[in-house]
Amino acid sequence: MHSETRIINNNDINYMAAIDWTQFNENFQYYDRDIIEEVINIFIDEYDLRIGNLKKNIEDKDFTNLAFNAHSLKSVIANYMAPKAYQLTLKLENLAKNNSDEGIDEIFTELMNETQELLLELKIYLKNNEK
Repeated sequence: MHSETRIINNNDINYMAAIDWTQFNENFQYYDRDIIEEVINIFIDEYDLRIGNLKKNIEDKDFTNLAFNAHSLKSVIANYMAPKAYQLTLKLENLAKNNSDEGIDEIFTELMNETQELLLELKIYLKNNEK
């Protein structure tokens, strides 16, 4: 039996936009609250390292590692139903695969802003679902 997880809707946090909460709730509806919290906390704990790696890869024009790290972050973000952040990591990955840095700084800045919003929403979700 799993612990009941409080569903987030537009009345709870109507300004949130990074996460598609309908899809998020649908995808996680059968998971135990502890598992959801653990997955979210891992993302929060690893965030600075992941973003730092992307930044260094961009600065070093290390397209091989940028493609790998962007793909890895994209896969993690996919769990949270955050379509804009997902698309931005996909753009970084594709640029890296093509050994291109055209517009990369702007995409990275936008990704940082979007993932900061994602982090905020996940932290609010955790707070709203405290035991």
